[in-house]
Amino acid sequence: MKRSLQLNPDNRPATWAQIKRWRDTHEGAPVETARGAFDADDRSERRMSDAHNFFDDIPKNEDGTITWKRADNTFIDLTGQQLLGVYVELMEKRAARAALLHRKAEEFRHQDPRPTPSQLSRLSFWID
Repeated sequence: MKRSLQLNPDNRPATWAQIKRWRDTHEGAPVETARGAFDADDRSERRMSDAHNFFDDIPKNEDGTITWKRADNTFIDLTGQQLLGVYVELMEKRAARAALLHRKAEEFRHQDPRPTPSQLSRLSFWID
């Protein structure tokens, strides 16, 4: 019986496809704002935009606020202005992070050796 030695796939250098997949995953990760961390994926961003655009037409709490779920599953009551402030801050930080992630992905693509999939799975690896 012939024996062969195989590397753990998590310890092999990442492929370009893996680098792009982790870049895209991290791009939609929650964003920390002055009012807490909020989900920043496309679906969450669209919901927040819609809530702001149609704030006058959606059901509200007795005090005129709406209740919004943060990324950690806690809730916060927000006025229309507060919601807009969170949305703007979220979009600014998401855009800055996306630019950084795209730059880092290109660096990783040309790095020898490339990072491993387990390294790429940690957002802190990309940001630090």
